[in-house]
Amino acid sequence: MKNKTTAGIFALVFGGLGVHRFYLGQKGLGILYLLFFWTLIPTVIAMIDGIVFLTQDEEKFDRKYNPEVWASRQQQEHHHYHYNAPQPPPAQPAYAPETSGPKKDPFRISADRKYADYDFEGAIHDYRRSLNVDPRQADVHFKLACLHSIHEDTDTAIYHLSQSLEHGFYDFDEMEKHDHLAFLRSTPEYQAFKSNGYRIPASGPSPTPQREATAAAEPDILELSDDLITRIERLARLKEEGILSEAAFQREKEKILRS
Repeated sequence: MKNKTTAGIFALVFGGLGVHRFYLGQKGLGILYLLFFWTLIPTVIAMIDGIVFLTQDEEKFDRKYNPEVWASRQQQEHHHYHYNAPQPPPAQPAYAPETSGPKKDPFRISADRKYADYDFEGAIHDYRRSLNVDPRQADVHFKLACLHSIHEDTDTAIYHLSQSLEHGFYDFDEMEKHDHLAFLRSTPEYQAFKSNGYRIPASGPSPTPQREATAAAEPDILELSDDLITRIERLARLKEEGILSEAAFQREKEKILRS
């Protein structure tokens, strides 16, 4: 839990050494302050930072530097509203008949639950595993964009946002209003992305071999059987352990999906 008053005092007293940035978890900026502290430029910037922190609205500070706490507070307010609001009677019977259809992706179910419980790191991990099964899930890419925006990972957030659009997510109003995309919308990279018709500019991050291979390996139809999920998960684990290269992983996954 970061405190804006503490951050402001650190910035005013030890700002030239980047102490306030280390306190806020921004290690990269903290190291940058240390490297150039002898120029006195970090000291001047830190004084401005300190004034901003001390005068900043607490809710705005928490949304940027305490996203889990801020999100929890929003959920409590939401629950409080619904607890006091009159509840309509259920429109459907308690037990609905089972319908036949494709199995739900267990990784996505797990990721949704972790996201709802504010386990953002766990949610990112499971959403990525879900994309190993089917990389065309537009809403999964959108949720990953939100999660990486919370972690201030601009390039990865924009990549997943562009992928969500490529696979059919066109709720631009949600992009401009979603709270978890607040940091991303404040970056110049997002403004360039938006000005370019919600596409990554030519000068922006180029697709990695993993992304190109994923796009090339997309199947026409995906049937999520238990055996399919187990085999792909085993391949993903081998890739994470460094036994399989990315190219080998994509090649073997394509064989499984086409078998």
